[in-house]
Amino acid sequence: MREAVLGAPREGGIINAPESSPMLDQYRRIKREHQNEVLFFRLGDFYEMFSDDAIEVSSLLNLTLTNRNGLPMCGVPFHAARSYIARLLRCGKKVAICEQLSEPRGRGVIERQVVEVVTPGTTVDEDYLEKGTANYLAALASTLKTLSFAYIDISTGEFNATCFPLEGGVERLRLELERLQIREIVVQESLLEESPLITAAVIGRAGLVVNRWADWLFDGGRGRDRLEQQFGTSGLRGFGLESDSPEILAAGALLDYLDDTARALIPHVRSVIVYGDSEFVGIDESSQRNLELVRNIRDGDEQYSLLEVMDETRTGMGRRFLRWRVLHPLRDTARISRRLDMVELLYRDQARLGVLRELLGKVPDLERLCSRLAMDRAHGKDMAAIKNALGLFDALEVQTRDLAGYYEDAAAASLNVEGIIRLMKLRDILEQGLAEDPPILLTEGNLIRERFYVPLDELRMLKDNGRQLLEDYLEEERQNTGILTLKIKYNRLIGYYFEVASPHLSKVPPYFIRRQGLAGGERFTTDRLAGLEADINGASDRIIDLERKLFLEIRDKAKALLLELAAAARRIAEMDTAQALARAATIRGWVRPQVDEENRLHIIEGRHPVVEVHLPPGEFIPNDTILDEQGVGFALITGPNMAGKSTYLRQTALITLMAQMGSFVPAREAQIGLVDRVYCRVGASDNLARGESTFLMEMNETAYILHTATAQSLVIMDEVGRGTGTNDGLSIAWAVSEELLEHLRCRTLFATHYHELALISHPRMANRSMEVRDQGGEIHFLRKIREGPAEDSYGIHAARLAGLPEAVLNRAERILQRLKFNERTLQSGAVPPGLAELEAPARQVSGPSPVPLDRRYAFLEDLMSLNPDRMTPVEALNRICAWKKLLSSAPKPSRSIKAIPPGPSLFDS
Repeated sequence: MREAVLGAPREGGIINAPESSPMLDQYRRIKREHQNEVLFFRLGDFYEMFSDDAIEVSSLLNLTLTNRNGLPMCGVPFHAARSYIARLLRCGKKVAICEQLSEPRGRGVIERQVVEVVTPGTTVDEDYLEKGTANYLAALASTLKTLSFAYIDISTGEFNATCFPLEGGVERLRLELERLQIREIVVQESLLEESPLITAAVIGRAGLVVNRWADWLFDGGRGRDRLEQQFGTSGLRGFGLESDSPEILAAGALLDYLDDTARALIPHVRSVIVYGDSEFVGIDESSQRNLELVRNIRDGDEQYSLLEVMDETRTGMGRRFLRWRVLHPLRDTARISRRLDMVELLYRDQARLGVLRELLGKVPDLERLCSRLAMDRAHGKDMAAIKNALGLFDALEVQTRDLAGYYEDAAAASLNVEGIIRLMKLRDILEQGLAEDPPILLTEGNLIRERFYVPLDELRMLKDNGRQLLEDYLEEERQNTGILTLKIKYNRLIGYYFEVASPHLSKVPPYFIRRQGLAGGERFTTDRLAGLEADINGASDRIIDLERKLFLEIRDKAKALLLELAAAARRIAEMDTAQALARAATIRGWVRPQVDEENRLHIIEGRHPVVEVHLPPGEFIPNDTILDEQGVGFALITGPNMAGKSTYLRQTALITLMAQMGSFVPAREAQIGLVDRVYCRVGASDNLARGESTFLMEMNETAYILHTATAQSLVIMDEVGRGTGTNDGLSIAWAVSEELLEHLRCRTLFATHYHELALISHPRMANRSMEVRDQGGEIHFLRKIREGPAEDSYGIHAARLAGLPEAVLNRAERILQRLKFNERTLQSGAVPPGLAELEAPARQVSGPSPVPLDRRYAFLEDLMSLNPDRMTPVEALNRICAWKKLLSSAPKPSRSIKAIPPGPSLFDS
């Protein structure tokens, strides 16, 4: 079939035309209008792709690439196209679907037109969406000093907008892109041309489809008009927007882009939520990844993430809302307490929790059903799913009447008794009108239940009992005419007819209409017989038309209650999220935290929520975390690798975030003072795409913390300065520690291998370490935090566990002992064996002899102890004279040049 269509003469036939044909001209004309999309060009039973599209798609989808007269091409069957489109969307491609609009006629070209453009951020089709993940489309624009950012999920109707300063806005943009996992973005073209940092943040993000839009399309007046049109209002103040609010630029552009792309009305988008930086806890891009909130670092999968251990949801709506909460912890104690109260009510009523989980497990995704309903894309199975959802919603409401005051969403909270009654009436209509298992296509029939509409039942009876009606009429005419041998027969040319044998022709009544003569009789019809024939033959078509009309009427009735349906969906989502957190707290032993505005962090026997789940029961060692503004606010954590420092640091950040998202936490007791931001600078990795080495990445993240953290922030830092030389790294780590202690004064956990940092003395600082037990040379990591600095790094022990050769380990032990000895002798001012010779140059040239090492060391010690700001000029002059006397007592220069034999090696045993 495919080859016949391709070579059909009426199309001009690309096979028979080496360069061009009417069909190819048509293809090229349509492709020019959709240069940024893969064009699915309908040819009979296939969607074909040509030229560059064919080369790219055949590679992405592993399709066979053919070549017809020099033109690359590939195709997919039209009945299986949805699965191929879904794969292309996951690859970040946009697809323009070009359909045949007319039947083949003669030798002319079939009329074709693009009927839909499917993009990753604009689709609402369930086949193209991930069940438990939001599908966001975003827009980014700028004014003179501000970045305007908005995002929307048209599969649920969620619409949000914000703005932030242009200066330093790139990190905030990265935060939003990482937190929301945007699938597609519309960007003001001048931003991409003039700002390399924004270009790197957007273009360099894997899986993000970027659409460049001309600056004139981001117009405040145009955006305001489009938003007012969408919401049916004469102003936007009710949504927190003034006429010149920068958020309007991106929000209005999003709706314009949907008009151009989705080509469908979106009446379910009824409001926009304007949010600010102060509403949620700030978690920058690297901290989100380091803490593995929704994806692990290793392969980007959800396994081994915080979301995995919290996700006990039973619906797609609840899972999306839980994911949103994980990435948007609150900074409002009242809202946090309301969430915790809802979780606790379910946590303390396990019987009800079990009933809710059973009911929620049967609820379809009402949020996305509402979107398809609003866009007139809901088919029979969608409407049946809405009916089932409403029945389950009624049962859920019976179980959760006492939770009505805890719902966070305004629409969910405002759904009153009258609204619920209207929804139950709609459920009754759907139950009475919809067939038990309606089809997806509206042209297949079986959409409407029996006894719902009398004329439809009559048509069905006519279709199903047509032969019986003919038999009844035949018997009636036999009695009327007295012709007992009268028969009804069917012929394709004349249809149904009465056949009368010649002996009975005299009994034929006048209303019989002669149709055809036969050798042994004649054929007749009647008006009634013709009417029955028309009814029987046209019943199927009329049934389909009538069922479609009745279905659309029912769908319109449901669409009239779109706001109530959306509110019910949001209520189910919040209910599911609360029960999921109650369930997780039950099976994992979590407790309710106390969240207040005091600048403290008291966690007693805290546990890492993810690590604990993946260890055998009872094996995880809990630890306390005590940080307080009035006491110790900075804890320096030392200890060897593999002793649990990173786990301890991360668990503190995760417990804090869990508390502020409204969840119980893994601890025996937790008092969490609100944090405005959480920073997690751990690990080391290159970012070659941004041209950043490991150490540069580390310094960039450290600089961001020092520039943006406040006294209310929580800072988690691990191994600052390890990416460079020891002296440089120690100096940087020391200075960073002092900055955090003296100026930022935020709650900080600072893990390091630089034991020298333990010498810092500050009333807000405590030295803590991971406890290690040495039993006859056998090292045991107890994974328990204790007061006081670590005594050793135990790096060689960790290397032995990793399997380094024994010879290497033994050599390392000898070198370590010599280095420790040298360190002690340097501290005492003595010259260690071999070091003086090592310090000397291989040759001596004319000039002063080298200054002895002990004198240099004394000079440097004296120099480092000075405070120039407190010295008088006379004191400084006297000190310089003393240094000169100390360093100038060397023998007279020799003119001869001698090679000095090397002394013993520093590392000899």
